[in-house]
Amino acid sequence: MTEEVDFLIERIREEYGAGSLPAGMRPAGEDPPPLALIDRQDVEDEDDIEQRKSELRRGNIVSIASVDESSTPIGTEYDHDIERVAGIRIEGLTADKYGYVDESGDSGAPWSSLVRVIRRAILRVRSFPDTGTPSIDYTHLELTNAAPQSQTWSDYYRYDVDVLFDGFERLPDI
Repeated sequence: MTEEVDFLIERIREEYGAGSLPAGMRPAGEDPPPLALIDRQDVEDEDDIEQRKSELRRGNIVSIASVDESSTPIGTEYDHDIERVAGIRIEGLTADKYGYVDESGDSGAPWSSLVRVIRRAILRVRSFPDTGTPSIDYTHLELTNAAPQSQTWSDYYRYDVDVLFDGFERLPDI
């Protein structure tokens, strides 16, 4: 399911840049705070918060992983309804701790603006990834299971959300 992860990383990379944060948050034309885009399959020891905080001093992090896949037969033919899910985790550290989240916008991005930019990057262009399989096509995607978790820590921000890719698989007749 790496096509979906690669698609999301590319979508965010294309949309995140100068002018992506709301007006007045950064000087005109100035680049937004650094953002690392990571395939979570490549990350070891992701749950070590102190190590994560150290990484967040270099920039905010968006990590994406394949989470689930399901297939349900539909109709009397051999076709299936396909659902694939990719999990997105957005992380940041407050500017007070040398990170890039700052509600005033002076030393980083306001957390809510960063989350909105990532969300908009995924939903804005109504296109879908090539599944790498000729018989599978996506018809839509949606964000589900949003889980803000920033209230757990005083200096670490985290927001998890799933991206559901819904599609159709046409299986050949026998």
